[in-house]
Amino acid sequence: MKKTLLALAIASISTSAFAVDTSSQNSKNDEMFAFDPMHKDQFSVSGSVGVGGYYDTGSKAFYDDWATGLTLAVNYRNNRVVGYFETDFMLNYTTDSETKPIANGSGPATDVDKAWLGFDTGFGIASFGWENDTALDAVDGAGDNTYEFGASAGDASDGFNVVKFQGSTSGFAYGVSYFETGDDHVAADKGVNGYIGIEQEIFNVYAGYETRDEAEYDVMTVTGNVKLGAVKLGANFWIEDGDASDLTGRNLGNKENTGYYLSAGFAATEDLTLAAGYAANTKEIATIETDYSYVNVAAMYTLAKNMDMGIDVRQDLDAGAADEETYVFAAGYYYF
Repeated sequence: MKKTLLALAIASISTSAFAVDTSSQNSKNDEMFAFDPMHKDQFSVSGSVGVGGYYDTGSKAFYDDWATGLTLAVNYRNNRVVGYFETDFMLNYTTDSETKPIANGSGPATDVDKAWLGFDTGFGIASFGWENDTALDAVDGAGDNTYEFGASAGDASDGFNVVKFQGSTSGFAYGVSYFETGDDHVAADKGVNGYIGIEQEIFNVYAGYETRDEAEYDVMTVTGNVKLGAVKLGANFWIEDGDASDLTGRNLGNKENTGYYLSAGFAATEDLTLAAGYAANTKEIATIETDYSYVNVAAMYTLAKNMDMGIDVRQDLDAGAADEETYVFAAGYYYF
């Protein structure tokens, strides 16, 4: 699961303005289907401005990959009717387009990242979104305490035409979603994913699954974390199983990717958090197995109530046939 601009804002060590509430609330009106006249007080607007980017020793280039930009989000609640709309105004750049080309070209871009409308049932929120996170995306990286280079199962992340039910009650968490992989309903692949979990004050643990219709592709994952005073430990485990022609574009037989990621975070001070992680996975294509592993260390610092920054450094330990490289990501955000 790649941490996008919004994901970084939500995962930030400061209290984020983007804390989208998808848990059920007691409605001020006991009538299940009460709907008040639309009023400006039912809307709240928040946002962030971020500057960030990457560097790696392989390309020796600095590149943005959409980490720099402005995000605007609108939350809506009218008794049990809820909604969310978020758009990103992003900048993409690279210092060396030959060694690190930008997939969609350099320069500014805009993207409607999420747009959904839902109903609070009291046990969770049922929603339909033109574009939205899928259910599994909420928990597949629960064991990552670092800033950017954590590893987790390759779920669908943002999907299109997402029908989702997600909530928690009495310490149990659950979510299920139907999604399409593109905005073209006819051409897009269809899939479902979901999770169940236990959420307590000290620990959280989740089990999730995803399968897709046309692609022979399945994901199983177990994630979790535990708080031990100023230390937080986490782990992600996953198995991806599918047809290589679906996953790599080459017909080489079955492909399986089995891996895990372990991480720890330490609140050194009220404003500074240090973290480290270790990832290892084995990819099997046909009868050939290849091992990969890396370590990453990160630091996250709160500059003010609405400002924070972070840096994450990854070092490959085993990159298969490729060279072991070092990767750096750094970013800073202002929330309003």
